[in-house]
Amino acid sequence: RHLEDALGFAVATFVRTPAEVAAAAAYAPPFAIGPVASDDHALWVGFLKAAPAPANEAAVLALRTENDDFHVHGRELYWRIRARTMEAIRLGARLERALGAPMTMRNVTTVRKLAELAAVS
Repeated sequence: RHLEDALGFAVATFVRTPAEVAAAAAYAPPFAIGPVASDDHALWVGFLKAAPAPANEAAVLALRTENDDFHVHGRELYWRIRARTMEAIRLGARLERALGAPMTMRNVTTVRKLAELAAVS
């Protein structure tokens, strides 16, 4: 409510405990096109309010390409991406439509740093 009051529009928020953030950061998604190689692939984590329905998960997986792979794990969507930023932005909007719900995306490096900060607190 405070964000909406300050910004003037509704803002979807997704709350996770420190343990949930740590679990999201440590998770190794089993992508269909093979494991993530740290030197040539970006990995993003999409946080959702709730786990997607099976039909929505299927709709997301139908968006796979040679550059984009997805894996749903509970309330998180893992996105292995090898595309330019503008292509990713367009696909991000399609992902939300396929999910039927808003999400917030963070690079796994950011998620890992947040997990470290929460563990120190």
